[in-house]
Amino acid sequence: MDDVRALLAVLPDAPLPSEAEVEQADALIVVFPQDKSTYEAASERVSAAIQLGPPVYVVIPPIDSGLAHTYLQSALQPGVYGVAVQTAASVDQLRYLEGVLEELEIRAGIRPGLTAMAVGFHDPRSIDIMSDALSAMRDSADRMTWIAFDHVELAASLGVPPDSPTVAAAAARVVLTAAAFDLPVVYGSPPDAEYAASLGFRGCATGDPADLAGLQAVFTRPEPEQDEQEEES
Repeated sequence: MDDVRALLAVLPDAPLPSEAEVEQADALIVVFPQDKSTYEAASERVSAAIQLGPPVYVVIPPIDSGLAHTYLQSALQPGVYGVAVQTAASVDQLRYLEGVLEELEIRAGIRPGLTAMAVGFHDPRSIDIMSDALSAMRDSADRMTWIAFDHVELAASLGVPPDSPTVAAAAARVVLTAAAFDLPVVYGSPPDAEYAASLGFRGCATGDPADLAGLQAVFTRPEPEQDEQEEES
């Protein structure tokens, strides 16, 4: 299972961090630019992110936007560890993305199936299909490496406060479903890291490099204690 304790999200209008700033990052998440006209320049930005060291995931536009293929044509290249999908509305959407990835992997000289996938499940529709989606992905290319959950986004979609018991119940459901497929789940709010860890989340995403060390500490699980046996001489 990949480490996802501290993930650093790099927004499109933010400069890339330095090597020193990403030393505590388990992965970098490079978010796609909103302006389609800048997609061609994405290749250089992603290439520069790869040189920083941690595994790089590129966040793609929503699958139903019709822009995912266009962006990946520029962004996907040798050295990219994975693709992050903000949310999935259906199993068919994820199967479509698998097909796009395989096509572009071949075109870029990447072994088909090598590129990992991370998917967000944080709205009622996506949470409802989560088990079917993970089962379908496991039975095909088995690219999935982690799941994302944003409690604020779910709360907004339901029209309830982020600390609503309904949101907490949904978070627990996501964690339990992912655990059945041996996948870690990443939370989206560094100030709530301790709470997220208590629910079973394995890590957190942040946009601030200063948060990384603290997240590493919160989500690093202690090694199980073993009884020491003294040998008789």
